[in-house]
Order: sequence, then C-alpha cells, then structure tokens
Amino acid sequence: MTPPDAAAEEKDLSNLLTSDEPDETPRVRASSPNNAARVDRSERLRNYYARTYRPEHNPSRLYFAARGAYALSGTSEGFGGGRMGLANVELGQTWNMIGYGVGAALYAGELTFGEDGVEKFGGVLVGGGPSLGLGRLGLFGRGYIDARLGYNFFYAPVSTTRVGMADPPDAAPHGPKLQLDAGLLLHDSERRRFRHGIGVSLGWQLLVHSFAGEYPILNTFNVGFSYFFG
Repeated sequence: MTPPDAAAEEKDLSNLLTSDEPDETPRVRASSPNNAARVDRSERLRNYYARTYRPEHNPSRLYFAARGAYALSGTSEGFGGGRMGLANVELGQTWNMIGYGVGAALYAGELTFGEDGVEKFGGVLVGGGPSLGLGRLGLFGRGYIDARLGYNFFYAPVSTTRVGMADPPDAAPHGPKLQLDAGLLLHDSERRRFRHGIGVSLGWQLLVHSFAGEYPILNTFNVGFSYFFG
C-alpha cells in the first residue's frame, strides 16, 4: 500500500502538470517596431525623391544622352548580316511623365547582303530620328531607367563585292527602334538641377523599307554603355 504522505505528494505533483487555462489560446503576433520604422523610412524616401525629381509644377528640363554599343545584324532572308559598332546621341526635353529627343546615329562595320549574302556590301548607316521616353519618371533614388521608342531614317552607301560590276544605287532605309538605358546617377544628384548618370544600354533597330535603292529587311541588336544628362 502507498503511504498517505506519498499519495498526497503525488496529488500535489499532478496539479503542477495541469492548467486552468483553456486548451486553445488565441495567439497575438506583435509587430516589430523595427519593421514599422523601416517601412516608414522607405515611404519617406520614396516621397522625397518623387518630390525632388518630379515637382508638382512639372517644369521642362534639358535631356541629353550618348551611347556607344556593339551591334549584331541579320537579314530577313536568313543569310547576310554582320557586326558593326554604334554611336548615338540624342537631345531633347523631359517632363514628369514623358520626354522626347531627336538624335543622330552612326553604324559602321561589316554588313553584307544580296545573293548568297555576299553580293553587296553596306557597312555604313548614317542618319537619325525622333524618340519618346519616360521623362523624369525614369529617375528613382540614385539610379535611372529609361525606355525609348523612336524611328530612324538612314543613308546607306552600297557597293558590290563582284569584280568588274558597277556599284548599285545607294539606299535610304528606315524603321522603328527600341532603346533601354539603365544606370546610376552621380553623387548628390537629388540636390542638383541637372543630373549626370552612367550605365548600360540595350537596343533594337529594325529597317523595314528603303526610299531609294535596294536594302534588305534588317534586324540589329546592340548592347553597350550610355551617358545620361538631364
């Protein structure tokens, strides 16, 4: 038999293992004050840069961009094409939500097309045209990103690769372009009226027709560096 003192002790110990609280206690997750402070600071920074880069009175600002890139071209016929270098500058204006530019572009390198892709040589394209961009909407914090849609018109001298044959007429191809610039703004950009930035540039140029002479439908992709001022 269990002594009375031992039975009382076991009863007291069993009480320690039980609880008067209900089995299911609702849990309340307390928000961290650090997270709230971090979110509040991020919101203040976004509002600060928005007011700085895009003031309510929406003034006009000068826009300038320069690009240098490596370009790879191919024709719609499946043969012909080549590698070229691209130099491009644009000048225009920006507002809070939109901007425009008028630019000049030069492609130079090795581009062949025609019969078997080697009959004609057109390694130079010089021209330019207008474009529309995101304006100052592309400025954020210490960086920028600008997507531009434009249309270029070119003059393209064409020569033949066949010995003893006269060169064909020069061409005047034209077509749409897409350009994406992204990079970092230089120090203290938010405190300056005009900002400078350096970054990368990705682009696509499509030539769909020629006003003079013969020129193939040409797809050109380019990747390089960009400079932004505005």
